[in-house]
Amino acid sequence: MRSLLRPIVASLLLVGLLVPATFAQEKQTKRDWDKHPAILQAETTQDVFALGDVHGDYERLVSLLVSAKIIAQDPGAPEKAQWQAGKAMLVCTGDFIDKGNQSLQVIALLRTLQTSAQSQGGRVIVTMGNHEAEFLADPGNKKAQKFLQEMEAKKIDAKAVAAGQDAEGIGRFLRSLPLAARVNDWFFAHAGFTRGRTLKQLDAELRDEVDSRGYDALQLPALNALLEARLHETPWFEKADDTPAMSKTRLQGFVEALGAKHLVIGHQPGKAVFAGPTKRAKGEMFQLHDGLLFLIDVGMSHGIDKMGQGYSEGALLHIRPGPQGSATAIFPRQQARVLWTEKKQKFPGERGALAP
Repeated sequence: MRSLLRPIVASLLLVGLLVPATFAQEKQTKRDWDKHPAILQAETTQDVFALGDVHGDYERLVSLLVSAKIIAQDPGAPEKAQWQAGKAMLVCTGDFIDKGNQSLQVIALLRTLQTSAQSQGGRVIVTMGNHEAEFLADPGNKKAQKFLQEMEAKKIDAKAVAAGQDAEGIGRFLRSLPLAARVNDWFFAHAGFTRGRTLKQLDAELRDEVDSRGYDALQLPALNALLEARLHETPWFEKADDTPAMSKTRLQGFVEALGAKHLVIGHQPGKAVFAGPTKRAKGEMFQLHDGLLFLIDVGMSHGIDKMGQGYSEGALLHIRPGPQGSATAIFPRQQARVLWTEKKQKFPGERGALAP
């Protein structure tokens, strides 16, 4: 009898009928893609600020927002924060949870600023990182231990959050995050590898994969590339024998397929070496190929390294759109450094006082 059943079981396994459902599959409610698009698209003539991986460091996030004059002062509690950047836009490229021990405060602050900014004609866009996707796929995964400890201390059910069923609405917020955003001709994503897809193709692929498997960032090809691709060893847009010109041409092809001119990513706080070789130091706010690529994860969280100091105190990218556009790194205590301008002027890279 056993021998007769084996081919039947094998066939069922092949078509997935006997494969145990993941947490994401069991709890998943189909996402309303019209209300919560996979790739959020927006146009603005106002300033845009871009924020990399916060990783549960509420205090350093507040310090940055004050330095950039997005909020006036430490609100004391995240729910009391008041947006003061007018019609400007803030784009966060994911990984705002885990590693640090203030993820719930970070989430509360971002949600508060979304509402406060909207009331003034501004906007806060928060895209998903691999840590958010992995938590939604498996709320018990080892990367989420700090986040889980925070929720346990507040008597919040992590599985209810991952399923979008918690009373606080944290899960609904996480599950509705766009997976990338295009603002004007700038494309923002956590890791940024789109495998040459057009915006329309990438959007369709992301929808199909999330509908079929939930937010399993380690398994789904489109999510894996967009949220997980790495730059160490050989960057995902380079080949081992590339010249700088070849590297730029290949990356430009990826970016232009999205209808964009600039790619802004987080996810990579450490050292990276590009064709040339051009080097990015650990924790550096960095641009490559005349503003084609910006790396904005500077390892700001106290939870990043074993000493609890982080790679840096944090930085924001301040983008001024238009024919004479520019991108400036803003640091705590009102320090700034111009990274790129539309005129392709070269700057020595020293930090200077933040202009009023």
